[in-house]
This record gives sequence, structure tokens and C-alpha cells, in this order.
Amino acid sequence: MFTGIIGEKGIVRGISRERSGARLKISCDKINRELKTGDSVAVNGVCLSVTDVDDSVVFDVVRNTLAKTGLKRLKTGDTVNLESAMRLGDKVNGHMVTGHVDGERAVRNNMDTSEGWIIDIAAAMGDEKYLVPKGAVAVDGVSLTVGKTYGGFFRAYLIPLTLEETTLKLKKTGDYVNVEFDIMAKYSRKVGGGSITEETLRRTGFLD
Repeated sequence: MFTGIIGEKGIVRGISRERSGARLKISCDKINRELKTGDSVAVNGVCLSVTDVDDSVVFDVVRNTLAKTGLKRLKTGDTVNLESAMRLGDKVNGHMVTGHVDGERAVRNNMDTSEGWIIDIAAAMGDEKYLVPKGAVAVDGVSLTVGKTYGGFFRAYLIPLTLEETTLKLKKTGDYVNVEFDIMAKYSRKVGGGSITEETLRRTGFLD
């Protein structure tokens, strides 16, 4: 499990394509000091297992993961968001993120406005049942709060720290990001059989 609070940005140093998928090498200054083979790391929100650690961290990515996430779009030199798996007892500053991405979604807008810095992300059919204003969503592994929902997209507001510490500021209109919807919304939908609304969250104590 992860929290959506990025530990650092890494640089893709190499990608070797294989029949079974790809081998990904990423350099980083902080988290590789504590990693060992078999550890879990979220790379742009995708949970991967460490295959090797030397001057770079090495991951084997299976074809199914490549097909369903934006990892297939990575190139040598790209910057990625990295987060080590949380430890039992860690403070959860973001929200509970599994690293099992629901899919890629296109960026519609990413810019500074009179409301602050916004990022608008396209929503696929069916996404709306997991999106509610003030609810949580992970975008390329970054824990964000849904600011507003519209027909066909949702908006999040990015604070200066997020712009500085993650790759989201680099995203352009038409780029794709990995999106993972809040696991609490998924479970609630499964158990309750209905949509998650702001009224529901208030009634159950998740919002004031």
C-alpha cells in the first residue's frame, strides 16, 4: 500500500523491451538507499517489485501492466514519480493507494488560472461513480483532492509543493496520466450498490 505522497522524482535510465514485457531502470537519490530486491515501489502510481538495486533501481514490468498503464509510454530520460511502500504504523498524509491503476486518462488542461493551478483530466464512462468533490484520487501516483466534476472530466487544484515535488506540472494537454480511484469509493460502491455522493460522505462522517 501507498499514500500518494511522492518520495522523490526519478529519471528513467533505460528500458529494454522483452517478450514478457520490459525491464525498467530508474535512477534516484533517496529511496534506493533503503530498497532491496522484492520491495514494492510505486512508479507513476503503478506498484512494481524491485528486481535489482545498484546505481539504479531495476524493475521487470509484465505485458499486462504495460498494456493498462502509461509505463508503456516511458522513454529514456523521462522523469517519474516514486514512492516506497508504506510501513505499518506510518502516518497516512495522503490517502490509501494500492498501486493498481484503473486506467489511463487524458489531460485536458494543466495551467495557472485565477482560481490557482488546475489540472483537468478526462473521465471515461463509469468514472463518475467514483468521483465526488472533496473525494480522493491518485494521478500518476500523486494523492489529489477532486475539486470539481463536470460532464466528461474532473478538476483538481495543485498547490505549489505538488508542482515542485512531482511531475504533474510537466503534463501537457493530450498527455496521459495513470488514474487510480479511491479504494473506499470502490468498496462503498460494491457494498452499497449506489453512487458515492457528497451527501453520502457527509452522512457517513467522511466530510464535515
